[in-house]
Amino acid sequence: MTYVGIDIEQFTRDPYGTGIQRVLQYLARCWPSGDVQADFVVPNPARSGEFLLLSPQQAADLIAIAFEHRDPQSDVLNLVHEHLSDLVGNRVVTIVKLGDLVSLYDSWLLPEVSYLPSVLERFEIFRRCMRTVMIGYDTLPMTEPANYRFKPGNAAWVSEYFRMLAVADAVVCISDYARDSILDRLRRDRALPITVAHPGGDHLPVRGRIPSSRTRFARLGTLEARKQPLEILDGFMLAVDDGLDAELLFIGKKSSSDESINQAVLEAIEAGYPVTWVQGATDEEVYGLVNSSDVFISVGIEGYGIPVLEAIRLGVPVIFDGVQPAGALMQGRGARRVAAANRDELQAMFAEFGGSAAREALVAELNPDHVPTWTQFAQQVAAAAKY
Repeated sequence: MTYVGIDIEQFTRDPYGTGIQRVLQYLARCWPSGDVQADFVVPNPARSGEFLLLSPQQAADLIAIAFEHRDPQSDVLNLVHEHLSDLVGNRVVTIVKLGDLVSLYDSWLLPEVSYLPSVLERFEIFRRCMRTVMIGYDTLPMTEPANYRFKPGNAAWVSEYFRMLAVADAVVCISDYARDSILDRLRRDRALPITVAHPGGDHLPVRGRIPSSRTRFARLGTLEARKQPLEILDGFMLAVDDGLDAELLFIGKKSSSDESINQAVLEAIEAGYPVTWVQGATDEEVYGLVNSSDVFISVGIEGYGIPVLEAIRLGVPVIFDGVQPAGALMQGRGARRVAAANRDELQAMFAEFGGSAAREALVAELNPDHVPTWTQFAQQVAAAAKY
């Protein structure tokens, strides 16, 4: 039997339902029973120096809070801490000291990107006495730095996180793109174990698309420049000016690194273009909006792209371009690569798929049962953690 501690302090400090935290949620929910037993470890919010050991199900329930309360006005952090306090108060969770963690586990897994000094210092300590494993998402803060705004004084810890990806005993990458970037950009020793496990999309039951009265193109995710929101917007407005009868739906948080992107979307709406921007939606609200769309757009640079899998499960075909691992994975099974590198190509794309014949051809390719599964993903991570 291998005992693995899974560090989720990052989640408890920043529980805002990111794509990475979706991976975390289903890693916990689908952790396999067998010869790799896991505890999800978090600091006790009520007492410094203590840690709570959560079962996979307790961790999944905790992480789900971030996806149930996504309104920007809701105090998700407080809700998470209240939930942890309830576990302690009801005496349904084990409490240990830092020194106990070293004796309890054979392996230590960091499943989420974290620049917290406490998380990285703990990882470095444990690297000296047990097997260390990380889930590798991407190196985008290194290759696309303009999309990221770090707190002053945090750069050294960002660098330290990526150093850990280079030296951890094993890394499980979410895509071939992530693996290649970790090997090439971070120069990880190719003799060290590094594998690929694709995150799943089967957390959603297969649904049929809800017919809409007007062609709707949907785009889901934070308005980061690497995901080309301005190019999408400009291409759509050009197509509308040229006679396209359709609407464009942005779902997701505003850009934190480029206010001009947020302003451009708001100005398009104020100018009367058929553009809608939804922020702070719950999971079910997001799924409903995607489910009632005709085409899902995913362009630019993604480390993976779980929303692509979700759209396909919801009966909505995907058009993609750029670095899109999930899109490439589902090519011909509900996703199609198109030329969409700039606003002119996007204008042509909107004009083409604004027509019913092109959309019907996309729908005919849908194969939602082919998306990767979370069970398989969790099994591969557990295998990498095995001592």
